[in-house]
Amino acid sequence: MLILVVEDEPICALSTVAELELAGHRTLGPAATLEEGLELARNGHPALALINIDLMRAGDGVELAKRLRELHVPAVFVSGQHPSAFENRDLALGLIGKPYNPADLPPSIEVLAAVMEGKSFSAASLPRALQLFH
Repeated sequence: MLILVVEDEPICALSTVAELELAGHRTLGPAATLEEGLELARNGHPALALINIDLMRAGDGVELAKRLRELHVPAVFVSGQHPSAFENRDLALGLIGKPYNPADLPPSIEVLAAVMEGKSFSAASLPRALQLFH
């Protein structure tokens, strides 16, 4: 799966990209701003976007999720900002709460892929870090 990573914390961004690629996914980014994320999405057509809510520079993750929805790119918030994520749950499939165990990322993507494909999955298969909104 091609996954857009929008994360402005360099170590977290690189760790996320590495974990996804080790699991066999392709990545776009990491992007650190709303504008970078939009440009990568428009040019790369990702199947999913992992978005930090609080981006330090121009724009924020909630606005990016709104704009990606217009491009038909589903989003998942990856953030410690749980209240903001839940307030904006209509814009994302779910939340991977920070801090999270990097080993939870690949199984979270598997569950999210099943959700996007309309497949069923066991609630027991949900990684600890993942909370689904829909």
